[in-house]
Amino acid sequence: MISVAQVLGLHGLGLRPVVSGDTSLPVSWVATSELVDPTLYLNGGEIILSTGLRGPSARRDWEEYVQRLVDRGVVALGLGVGDLLTWNRVPEDLATAAHGAGLTLFEVPERTPFLRIIQEVAGLRAAEERTALEATLTHQRALTRAATALDGSLQVLRSLATLIPGAWAAMCTADGEIQESSAVNAPAVPSDRSLEQMIGRLRSAGLRGSLSESGPRGSIVVHPLGVHGDPQSYLVVVLTGPVERLHAATITTAVALLSLHAERTAEQRLSRRRIRAGALALLLGGDVRASDALLAVAGDAPWGGTVRRVRAGRLRGKAERLQMALRRLEDHEDRTGHRILTGTLAPADAEGSGEMDTAVLFQDAHTTLAALRRIVEVADLRAGIGGSSSLDDAATSHGQAIDTLHRTAARQRIGTWDDVVAGGVAGLLPPGAARAWAHELLEPLSSQGPAGTRLLRTLRVFLTHNGNRRQTAEDLGVHRNTLLHQLQLIEKAYGRSLDDPQWRADLWIALHLPGN
Repeated sequence: MISVAQVLGLHGLGLRPVVSGDTSLPVSWVATSELVDPTLYLNGGEIILSTGLRGPSARRDWEEYVQRLVDRGVVALGLGVGDLLTWNRVPEDLATAAHGAGLTLFEVPERTPFLRIIQEVAGLRAAEERTALEATLTHQRALTRAATALDGSLQVLRSLATLIPGAWAAMCTADGEIQESSAVNAPAVPSDRSLEQMIGRLRSAGLRGSLSESGPRGSIVVHPLGVHGDPQSYLVVVLTGPVERLHAATITTAVALLSLHAERTAEQRLSRRRIRAGALALLLGGDVRASDALLAVAGDAPWGGTVRRVRAGRLRGKAERLQMALRRLEDHEDRTGHRILTGTLAPADAEGSGEMDTAVLFQDAHTTLAALRRIVEVADLRAGIGGSSSLDDAATSHGQAIDTLHRTAARQRIGTWDDVVAGGVAGLLPPGAARAWAHELLEPLSSQGPAGTRLLRTLRVFLTHNGNRRQTAEDLGVHRNTLLHQLQLIEKAYGRSLDDPQWRADLWIALHLPGN
């Protein structure tokens, strides 16, 4: 960036400041004009050179002229002075007007051609561009060296933070979770929005989206990473000041290197995921030995002999949501060391729903179960989680997971076999068939209207007290003879004795199903 001060300090030009405004302002170019209003031909950021040949003569006219320049973004005005020129010194009215508007004003001696000033500034720009190019190449080499390390992505982030002083760089998931960062302690995001919200704005744009915000608290830049398809992750760079040209070029290089790394990692992960999915299928089929042999191909430790208790899960949802959940489960395994295997996606049972299913098998640990719940909720999936079982009996847990998944609904998207079992035998019955069976079983009483409702209440209390007539009468607040009469009406409606234990068990289950 060339500043006004640099131009005024050019050696051998003899430029003499008359009014010093903000000389730190950047100079976009140097232009000459003798027009009273040259602003139609300016973009802003220029230094204007003039001999004042057609310039104003009255003070008010000078004030209007200077104000037009300032409003257009002109950063300085140079007036040529000499015995052979219009003015042999800067008019006092012009100096007063420039001082009032805060515009830098300087004299250009007659011996200094305007063209020479333009050539000198062009030389400064060329030198600046060479320096910027050299710095960019240096940064590119440093980032490329970092990318060749075993932990290439982490080293690129650290190198990026070093090349941009005071910066912090990180790779994040689509929901704003930090995967890797240049420093452990993340700085405050210089924005009114959270990192998750900013990345959320970019998701729909895929790899084409990017975001850059600057303000008094600093700057933040977010870029998607990947080569094709959906972004694998996002690069986030937080700077303490504005994003300068060199910073932007350095970040662009980092995006390219990290995108290639992300794509390569995604391909390796996909290949490894397929192998592990095959190992999961073998485990669910009861072949632990063959599963361990396949896991060895993926570079994984065996499950047999090392994992004692497992749980299976069955996840359902849109394919992209499931993929996000599987990536997060893999990240959880990498962080905690708790073993997790995920399967391939398959169409869900619901025809035409557009949803997919996948199986999950994980080491029975409270932290992993809690993590699975969080991931399912964030990804907006439905999930059934089987009970704890031995590794050899993983298929049983998977069957329980499938059964539990069928019991989930929009309001309760996650179900566990433990919760189903806690509901007793009634909770284990298929919901639809159980309701139909209970309706048919209780219909002889429920069809009798208010009288039948009283008999159903009597039956429920009677079964609750395990057939104890005295306690039932007390609980209902009726005479013993009244109770006996009601029980006789129940037996008459069914044509069976309430002393039959099997029938009493069936009635108990029917009365305790939801809706009864």
